[in-house]
Amino acid sequence: MSANTDFFPPKVTEPELREHLFRLLGTGAAHPVAEVAPGGVTITRTGVGTFRITYDRNPGVFVNWSKDLGAATPGDVKGHTVVRDTWDADNKRLDIALFNAAEAADELNATEYLDIVLRFKETDV
Repeated sequence: MSANTDFFPPKVTEPELREHLFRLLGTGAAHPVAEVAPGGVTITRTGVGTFRITYDRNPGVFVNWSKDLGAATPGDVKGHTVVRDTWDADNKRLDIALFNAAEAADELNATEYLDIVLRFKETDV
């Protein structure tokens, strides 16, 4: 990235919105590697193609998320789907599941990436 890049504050419809960025590298049947993640977060594999993001503190009021898949060979994730459970505010966690084109639970394999943005508000406004 050029040092001359201009950055501008976003305009959003929710006050005090905070974005938490993640980039998970697959490992197959093991915990994914968090290449990018906020501090105070643990990411675990809870089963075939299922992951849990757990915060050690309250990140705020959950608003929404966005996600995307990538791979060294993009066709490896063609037709895959990623879905989330509801935000568990009591336990400060979110469960995520990955499915392949045949709609079966699928592992996030080596050289496959899951990019996630979780959005929270600081207060319930």
